[in-house]
Amino acid sequence: GVMHVVNHGIPDELTTRVKNAGATFFELPIEEKEKYANDQASGKIQGYGSKLANNASGQLEWEDYFFHLAYPEDKRDLSVWPQTPSDYIPATSEYAKELRSLATKIMSALSLALGLEEDRLEKEVGGIEELLLQMKINYYPKCPQPELALGVEAHTDVSALTFILHNMVPGL
Repeated sequence: GVMHVVNHGIPDELTTRVKNAGATFFELPIEEKEKYANDQASGKIQGYGSKLANNASGQLEWEDYFFHLAYPEDKRDLSVWPQTPSDYIPATSEYAKELRSLATKIMSALSLALGLEEDRLEKEVGGIEELLLQMKINYYPKCPQPELALGVEAHTDVSALTFILHNMVPGL
């Protein structure tokens, strides 16, 4: 299911910092972004990537993205995190901590609503120690023929919870 979470406690100032850090990164020259490129063929999935391909419906998927493991901190590989802008690591790190706390609150509420022990769902997805938080920032380049392109086609997330910090662009 999908829900719009309000009164979540994550400061607007922090979400603005995260959005600005992502936007600033994607505005960098391609040579700078490629310093952080992923290499999915070799199993290196974290980092910057770009996708331009036809999907099964024949529409063009066109997106740039940055994907990395954000939490727990001891499992992060900061060597693939952008150094520019300078606020990228601090903003996304702080945001990841806030999301991790929010995930616990939501899973606790869902557990109780289902008549389970409060920590049941969180335990089922790995518990406090093992629950991973992955972050993907998407950027959709301006398309000269938008009727031919699609950002990301319909898909299924493989996570227990997916949080979307949107930028008010229609299409979700």
